[in-house]
Amino acid sequence: MNVKFTVLASIIALSLGTIAFFSSKETSYTLLDASDLAANPAKYEPDDLLRVRGFVKLGSVIREGKTAKFVLQLNEKEVPVFFTGATLLPDAFKEGTRARVDGVWKNGVLVADKVEAKCASKYEAGYKEEEQ
Repeated sequence: MNVKFTVLASIIALSLGTIAFFSSKETSYTLLDASDLAANPAKYEPDDLLRVRGFVKLGSVIREGKTAKFVLQLNEKEVPVFFTGATLLPDAFKEGTRARVDGVWKNGVLVADKVEAKCASKYEAGYKEEEQ
């Protein structure tokens, strides 16, 4: 009886551990500022999930149907972004606002499938505000 219980408990523990390991790898994002990505882009592989913070550069937003192109900037460094349109851009998204973009770094462009932008009064960022 104890042997069966031990085997069953081991199989369950191993299964749960495997699920936790693989699901965490798929949803693990590296959080960084736009200035950090712009300063060292070779550090990131095309399959690395990145969560990049910065400000939407004034005059950089080009909407093309559901997709959009814009530039994130911080500390005078810039990161070009291509938003795939997998979700909708938030209502608060506009030029000059703070944004957080989730995506992957491909050929010098952050290909994003999620964008978050919030009003300055509702959003406390962990980085210094820069004048645009």
